[in-house]
Amino acid sequence: MSKPPAKRKASDANLDDAVAGRSNQLLASLDLSNSKTKPKTIATALLSLLPDGASRQHPDAKKLAKAFPLVLAELDARSSALARANESEGTKQPIAFRFSDEGGNDTVINVPEECFLNTMSFLEGRHVVTASLVNKAWLSVSRRPSLWKKLDESSGLTNSSKKLNMTSFLKLLSRPQFANLKALTMPYKLTVGKSGIQKIAKACPHLEMWDYGYSRSTCGGNDVDLLEAAERFTNLTSIRTDMWKVTTVGIKSLVKAMGGQLLDLRIKGDCITKNFLSDAALGVIATNCPNLKHFGYTMAYVCYYDAEQDPLSGAGVIALVKGCRRLEVLEIEHSKQVRKEDFLTIMNMVAQDDAASDNAGSDGKKFALRKIIVVGYPFVITGNPFSIEDVPIPRSNAEIALERLVQKQRAIRSMAGGYEEG
Repeated sequence: MSKPPAKRKASDANLDDAVAGRSNQLLASLDLSNSKTKPKTIATALLSLLPDGASRQHPDAKKLAKAFPLVLAELDARSSALARANESEGTKQPIAFRFSDEGGNDTVINVPEECFLNTMSFLEGRHVVTASLVNKAWLSVSRRPSLWKKLDESSGLTNSSKKLNMTSFLKLLSRPQFANLKALTMPYKLTVGKSGIQKIAKACPHLEMWDYGYSRSTCGGNDVDLLEAAERFTNLTSIRTDMWKVTTVGIKSLVKAMGGQLLDLRIKGDCITKNFLSDAALGVIATNCPNLKHFGYTMAYVCYYDAEQDPLSGAGVIALVKGCRRLEVLEIEHSKQVRKEDFLTIMNMVAQDDAASDNAGSDGKKFALRKIIVVGYPFVITGNPFSIEDVPIPRSNAEIALERLVQKQRAIRSMAGGYEEG
């Protein structure tokens, strides 16, 4: 027979009561509105609820740890409810501006919501958020979906702290104000994956532009992600990506999948992973994307660039321009295998086409190219018709800092030599 549980001593019960009493006193003495109440004081009061010496593995400690996410979730829910209530109340209030003259007389002008909404449409998303803090009426207008066609870093979508995850990001996209979102730039260091793309496509059915690493490197996209985006975002006409994990094989598959639907393609080659575009990839783009209007190719981590490992040459760019007659903007940055002579060839092609508009190529279409942007070259291309002008390449901050360091070291050595002579 098993032994009956031992009875607790009266002294143990008294000790537990004393500990509980001390914990209650600490919690009751907390005044969160007092500026002198520090986070450490709050932590001490909460830890007093646990038995002495309890670690993270103690059952009571695990309960306490599980409570924190619930507290944060409740605070977020209260914030959302308050925002909805303020927005609802704001719809009932007029957009009013009050002016006072020198005599102290006030004049109130009520502005129609349509006019005010049109004014707000000229603001970047970040400034729309700032304007929403004025009053409830402005908050209501700032949540109109027509103001939120684009969501990127200029709209306040950042992840510098790297705390944003897919769950919170999808919750953000589900807000009614983003119902008509057409352009989305993925936040920094947010890994999406195939399932994440499917969920984003469901939350943003009208998306036309998707930027995954071009404007701000994410180090997350790969070949599979590009194909998934082409399949799921049915209205997509513009895609921008880096090549940290993306290869030329992925680029080729992407343009074959999108075909004539692709109007804007911008790619950032990676000088660390050595993933670059090739002439063959541009040939596939020229063959499969006849409606392409904007093509951009730049480099990430230019300080690691090695021209000998860059497979893209002027022949590939020329083939792209020949195949994509509707191309209006061509951007090439720091791809040193594309030389000045290649850009001159493109300029001459366009000039001859303009001069002989009645014989504009085998397909009867003129070149639509009207802008060539080059960065990292000792020349610029301007005007229409195009002209090329030699300019010095501006030095980077790193190069300037290195030169100053060398000058400083030389000065120190010179001074040391002078002392030795003395």
